[in-house]
Amino acid sequence: MAADDPRERAEQRTLLMPRRELGSELRPGHQLQEFIVERLLGVGGYSCVYLARDTRLDRKVALKEYLPATLAARGPDGLVAARLPRFEEFYNKGLQGFLNEARLLGSFDHPSLVKVYRFWAEAGTAYMVMPYYEGITLKKWLTDLGAPPSERWLRDLAEPMMTALGAMHAQRCYHRDVAPDNILMLYDRKAPGSYLEQKPRPVLLDFGAARRVIGDATQQLTAILKSGYSPVEQYEGEESLRQGAWTDVYALCAVLYTAITGKPPGSSVARAVRDELLPAAVAGQGRYSASFLAAIDAGLRVRPEQRPQSMQALRELMDAPVPAAAPQPASPASAPAAATAARPASRTALWAGGAAAAAALAAGAYFLLR
Repeated sequence: MAADDPRERAEQRTLLMPRRELGSELRPGHQLQEFIVERLLGVGGYSCVYLARDTRLDRKVALKEYLPATLAARGPDGLVAARLPRFEEFYNKGLQGFLNEARLLGSFDHPSLVKVYRFWAEAGTAYMVMPYYEGITLKKWLTDLGAPPSERWLRDLAEPMMTALGAMHAQRCYHRDVAPDNILMLYDRKAPGSYLEQKPRPVLLDFGAARRVIGDATQQLTAILKSGYSPVEQYEGEESLRQGAWTDVYALCAVLYTAITGKPPGSSVARAVRDELLPAAVAGQGRYSASFLAAIDAGLRVRPEQRPQSMQALRELMDAPVPAAAPQPASPASAPAAATAARPASRTALWAGGAAAAAALAAGAYFLLR
């Protein structure tokens, strides 16, 4: 198509229009199969999600439609097609990816993984039907809480996440996008008290980045990045570092670190050059158990081979017993000699202990002043 083609100029104007003015979303009352659209719930870069009614089972469901605004639009005949011929290849690849995501989700059955009831292609696009969840993201939950959660609460959050991700990993499938805004927190609206006090019931969202690795073939995985939560092996160009269960281990530990400190870890690429991350063992000292904090620090190691290699290994680190303190001398007579022998190092030890305490206080000041 020539650069001065009027259709091209019109298309460029259309692409600049806000999505809500395009009218591409399905209208309330529109029926697809046995599902009737009730209203639009949300719009993303590549899809729309509707609240719909399942007329066969008489229940509310979430209906997700593949509809990338910049690549495609719905025509007067109801068919969705690429806006321009040069967009067709990208649109079709995205469509196949959408169907692959639905097929992948449909193969799992875990309360902390989104369930797909069914999916199909129709009218030039594709749809998947999922349960209609009521909740808020973990990101908003932590913001509303306004303080670091207790260790018991974080363990109750981490356990179903580890079992859900472990179920995926058992089938050589890796999420690759675990983050606070991709974890939905379900709650009971009828329960007494604040929803913030309820036991966490997380559901892992957004499987668009998830990939299944077959055999030991060379990995050709697209770069899906979220600064602070993506480990170094996810960055493009790091082909020598394989992705695996340890990739999701890093992201989950980054989520726990964020909950404890109030901010995510720094970029893993920057940490690979100069690691200035305050360890969880320091940031959470005195508020969380040593084994819990040590497990988070282990999961956040930059080098993949230095992290726990599975969710089970991470769980075992969290539950590892804390080393017992060294026993005190039993004989009073030997105490002065021991004290004398230790005296040359006492000032150094005292200074080191004071520095560590100061670092811990600095890390905790944020929470004391909130």
